[in-house]
Amino acid sequence: MQRGSHRWPMAPPRAAVVAVVLVLVGCQIAALWSPAESFDRFTSNLAQLGSGLVATGLTAWRTTRHAGRTRWSWALLSAGTGCWTLGQAYWSWVEVVQGGEAPFPSVADVGFVAFPLLATASLLLHPTDDGRTGRWQRTLDALMTSTAVGLVSWETALGAVVSYDITEDTLTSALLVTYPVLDVLVITLTVLTLARTTTGRTPLVLVGLGLTSFSVADSGFAYVAATGAYVGSSIDLGWIAGFLLIGLAALTRRDPVAGTAVEGAARQRPAGVPSTRSAFLPYVPVAVALVVTAGLAVSGRVLGGGELLTAAIVVGLLLARQYLALRDNTRLAAELATREAELRHQAFHDGLTGLANRALFLDRLEHALQLHARDLRPVSVVFLDLDDFKVINDTLGHAAGDELLVRVADRLTGAVRTGDTVARLGGDEFAVLLEDGGDPLQIGAKIAGGLRTPFTVRGNTLDVHASVGICALDADDAPVAADELLARSDTAMYSAKRSGKDRIVAYSVGMSLAELQDQELRQALRTAIDDKRVRLAYQPIVELETGRVLGLEALARWRHEDTDVPPDVFIPLAERTGLMPALTADLLAEACRKLAEWTTGRHEPLTVHVNVAPSQVIAPGFVAIVGELVSRYRLLPGQLVLEITESGIFADLDAAKRTVTQLRHLGVGVSLDDFGVGYSSLAQLNSMPLDSVKIDRSFLAAIDTDARQATFLRAVLRLAEDIGLQVVAEGVERPSQVRQLRALGCEFAQGYLLGRPMDGDDVPELLERRAVAVG
Repeated sequence: MQRGSHRWPMAPPRAAVVAVVLVLVGCQIAALWSPAESFDRFTSNLAQLGSGLVATGLTAWRTTRHAGRTRWSWALLSAGTGCWTLGQAYWSWVEVVQGGEAPFPSVADVGFVAFPLLATASLLLHPTDDGRTGRWQRTLDALMTSTAVGLVSWETALGAVVSYDITEDTLTSALLVTYPVLDVLVITLTVLTLARTTTGRTPLVLVGLGLTSFSVADSGFAYVAATGAYVGSSIDLGWIAGFLLIGLAALTRRDPVAGTAVEGAARQRPAGVPSTRSAFLPYVPVAVALVVTAGLAVSGRVLGGGELLTAAIVVGLLLARQYLALRDNTRLAAELATREAELRHQAFHDGLTGLANRALFLDRLEHALQLHARDLRPVSVVFLDLDDFKVINDTLGHAAGDELLVRVADRLTGAVRTGDTVARLGGDEFAVLLEDGGDPLQIGAKIAGGLRTPFTVRGNTLDVHASVGICALDADDAPVAADELLARSDTAMYSAKRSGKDRIVAYSVGMSLAELQDQELRQALRTAIDDKRVRLAYQPIVELETGRVLGLEALARWRHEDTDVPPDVFIPLAERTGLMPALTADLLAEACRKLAEWTTGRHEPLTVHVNVAPSQVIAPGFVAIVGELVSRYRLLPGQLVLEITESGIFADLDAAKRTVTQLRHLGVGVSLDDFGVGYSSLAQLNSMPLDSVKIDRSFLAAIDTDARQATFLRAVLRLAEDIGLQVVAEGVERPSQVRQLRALGCEFAQGYLLGRPMDGDDVPELLERRAVAVG
């Protein structure tokens, strides 16, 4: 079996746990019913030797299942258990085979002391989330804590115990102190390692329990040996249990189930940053040690040289630990500053070319226009669009197109002055802001000329041309909004394209009759939005089986000079003039107000669908506006549904996904409008967390006469059903269409046959009818 394909259970095997319990129970029974000397000489010695061999074998086997630092960690732990087992083998040989009494100290103590030292090295190599600096901090924490605990133990109890009747034997005294101090070191390091490990903790916990059992046994042994009372007892069970727990750890899988809460918490904390609790933990025993030492000195006790030296070592380790913490904090602060700078750059720069993005360009343009209004400084915008760029994408692929855009950006930057702002506004559209004078026609010509040198992209020689539009504000020109100035340069650029491409056109007032009319309409629309004269009409969405009105689509309507302006005229106009955020907010608020009014006291479900322009789907603050309206009018989940077009979703798929997810968390439904007329793929549709789709009317035009169109619609309905989406058919105008939709399994529809758009005041009467005729 391959190493990577092996699977361990999350918990130790049940049989292994049962075996450990039986061994411990058997040893305890033997300790209770056997003479103490017989238990110590035979049962205890052999059980300790056996448990050591088991732990050594299992940890050695576990070593073969890993690579890298994890493998070295288990190898050192195996070596440590092996050293202890060798020491125990010597001890057992003397007492069991030779029938003598093993001396203390003896050769066996070399193996016994080696175990905690190797276990310490094993823990230091154990993979954690804190990196190299964290390992140094963990080492200092362990040494500092162990030294502090050892000092307190010596000052309060251990010193008196060691001095009891064995003061002349320096080696014995040293060993009796070394064992508990090393155990404290190992246990402390285990706790710190656990605190800094967020995944795969089960083996480490079992190792920690085993080392704790060792510590209890060592401390008990130190006490009874110091008093001369050790003849073998239940203390030996601590060593047996310790090794068996380490063996269990070797049988336990390290890797957790992906996506657990612990793993999620680890992702939320930056690498190398321990939790507050684990960072504070090492300072507790240090504080206790310093307080106890100071208290003893104040009470009149004369502290020995060893105690004073140990206290000085604790303080030195504390200072070293603080130095590392300060250095690490300085590093983290520098990394944070660098990350913030990167985020600021990403927020205001194009990810592909590195140029300023639309947000930064408009910000600088608004600042330049403020200076123009105050100081009469000239401002110019050069707007260019690459000619026939789509052909390059279609023939050479998007990767080649992206590479070309990067190369174009480099040439644009080289063609302008240092203080000019070059931006990529989207796709193959670029703009240059001239704030400090300069002839925009000359700079535009220089830009166009710089692009005429052929590009070589992936072995292909490409001739690139651009249509350039220029709009300049001289000192005596009236101030305009940033969106307006950009729209004028855009108009000039399209005039250049209509004139044959690859040319430069400067904007002039009344450039065309259509534009003049457009300008007049812009101002009228701005006034209408300010006066809230853009209203909503509501068209029913009907359940075909019952005729019940389950929803209403809110449709924007504007009447100007006794003439209805079509939505496909004034909605794009609002987009171009920057009026869409205000218009969207007003219409959303009106729809929510009406919905709350209609549903008060109503038990039947009712939804209102509101169309949202593509630009608003990913606009900053849009989700917050919707959330405030939902809260203000106390709308229930699913009552408000926002309809967005395919272009609104797939122009920036990742940003749209985030917006849709946030809206659904607010209880707002999201529907894909006019499905089938855009360029979405089925894979993209499945990846977007939508609630419903609305089939464009063009797919219903001939479903009652064209079998091929009916077959296509059946496939769409089946797909929507499979991925849990409701389907609403738009544009139902004939009874035969209704019959065909029913036959195909479509449940919901809207259209002139089912109900024309109506004023909001007429909706209550419609709802009281309970149902409409469906043909």
